[in-house]
Amino acid sequence: MPNPNQAKRTKGVLRYSIDQLLLVDAIRYLVAATRYLWLVMVRRKLRTWDLEKGIANGVAENTIHHNLRGLRDLAVARSHFLARPLSVIESIDANATVLSIGPRSEGELLNLMAHGFKWSNISGLDLITYSPRIELGDMHKMPHPDGSFDVVVAGWVIAYSERPSVAAKEIVRVTRPGGVIAVGVEYSPLSESQVIELLGYRPGAEKRIASCDDILALFGDAVDHIYFIHDVRPARLDKVGSMCVVFSVK
Repeated sequence: MPNPNQAKRTKGVLRYSIDQLLLVDAIRYLVAATRYLWLVMVRRKLRTWDLEKGIANGVAENTIHHNLRGLRDLAVARSHFLARPLSVIESIDANATVLSIGPRSEGELLNLMAHGFKWSNISGLDLITYSPRIELGDMHKMPHPDGSFDVVVAGWVIAYSERPSVAAKEIVRVTRPGGVIAVGVEYSPLSESQVIELLGYRPGAEKRIASCDDILALFGDAVDHIYFIHDVRPARLDKVGSMCVVFSVK
């Protein structure tokens, strides 16, 4: 795993085939929405991190507010940008442990399962959680021992840090040597003032990440082999792009 033949042997053909259905955004949304309605609307499990405590560590001011607004993006289609390249790295073991930082909802976790990872080995960490699979916590000071995970996914979360180098150091710390890190950052052609005018507030950190090179620079000498770089910058002001990198750590 993520070699399909290895995933089939590990999960079993039936479970592997059922999980593959979650690759379809509409099906993944339906599953995530059902769990969301049960856990949030019925069980009242939605919780958020103490924002003042988070700001002390480096969380951007409007992070929780902004992400609560987007909580119902339950399919999380943009997670394909990181899950798909991870799914073809054959050095990742079938029983790899995976941490998703800032998944916001279960959609990203379900997408990782659809791409071959085992549900029991996937966990999340976020300032917002309603899911038993997502622990409440801050990426600047994660409650995990060194080298806890084979794969760490930080999808569209580094941009919410005022101390991104601290967050990057923590991500490296909880990744085992030789493990894989996948990072995504949104690219917007709008200027900071245009974004603030549109939303009424700054959604992320004061300093914006401008390129894949900027992402890699945060991790410095920890970067070993770069598997994937994706940098799409739309010119139209009504479109957003993505900057994604997947690499192993020394």
